[in-house]
Amino acid sequence: MNISQKVTIFLLLLLSAAAAACGPATADTTNNLTVENEASGNVLTASSDQSNQLEEENTAVSAVEAAAAQTENPAVAIDDAAFETDAKGIQVGMTAEGRPYRGNPDAPVVIEEYSDYQCPFCSRFVLQTMPGIEEAHIANGNVLLIFYDFPLTNIHPQAMAAANAARCAGEQNAAAYWAMHDLLFNNTDAWSNNNPNEAFAQFGSDLGLESTDFINCLESEKHVAAIEADIDLARSRGISSTPSFFINEQPLIGAQPLSTFIAAIETISNGGELAAAQPEEPAAPGIAPTPASIPVDTAAATLGDRDAPITIVEYTDYQCPYCNRHVSETLPGILTNLVETGRVFYVLKDFPLTQIHPNAAAASVAARCADEQNAYWEMHDALFAEQGEWGSLGTNLTAYFADLSDHLGLDGEAMTACINSGKYDDVVQTSLEEGLSLGVTGTPTFFVDGFPLVGARPIEHFELAVSYAEEGTLADAYVQSAPEPTAVPSGPVDVPEGDAFVIGDPDAPVTIVEYTDFQCPYCGRHFAQTFPQIKENFIDTGVVRYVFKDFPLSFHPQADIAAEAARCAGDQNAYLAMHDLLFDTQDEWSGDNSAAELFIGYAGDLGLDSAAFSDCLQNHTYADAVQADLLEGSRFGVNGTPAFFLNGYFLSGAQPYDLFEEAIVSLATEDQ
Repeated sequence: MNISQKVTIFLLLLLSAAAAACGPATADTTNNLTVENEASGNVLTASSDQSNQLEEENTAVSAVEAAAAQTENPAVAIDDAAFETDAKGIQVGMTAEGRPYRGNPDAPVVIEEYSDYQCPFCSRFVLQTMPGIEEAHIANGNVLLIFYDFPLTNIHPQAMAAANAARCAGEQNAAAYWAMHDLLFNNTDAWSNNNPNEAFAQFGSDLGLESTDFINCLESEKHVAAIEADIDLARSRGISSTPSFFINEQPLIGAQPLSTFIAAIETISNGGELAAAQPEEPAAPGIAPTPASIPVDTAAATLGDRDAPITIVEYTDYQCPYCNRHVSETLPGILTNLVETGRVFYVLKDFPLTQIHPNAAAASVAARCADEQNAYWEMHDALFAEQGEWGSLGTNLTAYFADLSDHLGLDGEAMTACINSGKYDDVVQTSLEEGLSLGVTGTPTFFVDGFPLVGARPIEHFELAVSYAEEGTLADAYVQSAPEPTAVPSGPVDVPEGDAFVIGDPDAPVTIVEYTDFQCPYCGRHFAQTFPQIKENFIDTGVVRYVFKDFPLSFHPQADIAAEAARCAGDQNAYLAMHDLLFDTQDEWSGDNSAAELFIGYAGDLGLDSAAFSDCLQNHTYADAVQADLLEGSRFGVNGTPAFFLNGYFLSGAQPYDLFEEAIVSLATEDQ
């Protein structure tokens, strides 16, 4: 095999495995997202997933887009019966559409905020920037702020419930809405778990809300439809991240510092227009990248000979299921084949994604505390082995880690004292910031002699990368032009059925191929609202043959194992039954690190052979098949879910039934 062939294969490996990573922006080479490096103030570039969901959190320094200048206050209709003055002397109330506001409804400047209660950058805005805006401009009547909900439910599973809780509080009075708003942002860790309504009920009690009405509102998810309307409105206005703002209709994106908002308000007040971001110059082709220089002395732990010719640095998150997969499936091979043979020095660093894994930083601290007793790697292995146990704990983490220490033969009291001292909290945070400065956006992320590899990969990928590094040709994989992502096809394409599950008449005039993600809420909507009508009216009548394909997105950590579960059920002729059950129970297992155990229980509920199903699932029998579907879909231009091909014609998104009906009838007629 010549170097050109090897590089081509390696590039394909880079693209095919990048999805197996935790984090909101850990995909293949698609659009670029400018991300602020908090440690140094530099601006770096990281790749972000493209989909019909809205997943990425943006901390852009100045991502202001051009819009028609609006120097006058857009007309704001308020509910005259739903306003009051809060403790700060500021008018608060509800607009006629039911959205909360702060300030003078006749103010010359209106700030519309699109926010997510579980987003750390939204929290930063509320806690650090909003008080200054309030003091300088809202209190004097110059600015009105209107709050819109934009929960990124794919990466913040409790954000929708939090938005509902704030609206439930607002039912009792406008001041209660803002009081709940502040409580939610100030206490994110208290409710970012599998039972957020328990915390919200306590918050309501603390605020003196009428308990029965408030709890009924929480449990009925009363305001979800209104929140979804906000999401749809945001999408129609081009919003794709949080926090995002419109100042008199001109967009300002990201958790900007106070000075940026003050300057923007003054510019608009004086009739000016916010500057548009300059288009990024394309990178010069054919220039070898400079490998990242990563300090080793700040590592959490290392393995192997420090003088080995090749160094692999891993940024990990103890609560990330893909990091767990790497530890259980790939790391043993790296140790045996690369580290113990003297070829590789292995360096481990912390990168806790606390916005989606609230216990990850604490686990990183526990591992470092175990290192004081010369047991880092023993604790490392135990934390990943017990991930499903401690990952779901809302409290008592320290006690759990102390007990785990005792089981490992360590001094549990010393572990408790070390954790409580906080001595490693800043060290873990520094490791995270170091990773951000290098462009790390998800876990696991690796650097092989400074060149990045993203996602949980098989051992063969590491062996190939190390062999290139040893030959001095690893940089060539990054110099060569990577295969361009396939554009959305304008005409029909031939999508192979392969080993996919299929229902319907083999001779049906119309074939629909769906690429789905079991954890995707839009796929869930298609399953609940549209698919039953397609099945009744077209599949059952012989008009449509329906093909199910997998496309698990990287920011849905349980999507891969769910796809495998459906295929394992298919071994016992129960694919569709498991498919339906997974979507019916999506809220139950989504975000649960022990989802595989739930799926084994589902198999029993369906009357399957649980032991055979468990073996299939635990051995990841269909992991490669799921990833093959993902790669296949990407080659056909799929970059979000759900995605469909109707007789080869591409259709993206959870479209209404009427659209499918029209297309099916048209295609069936053409076939006659």
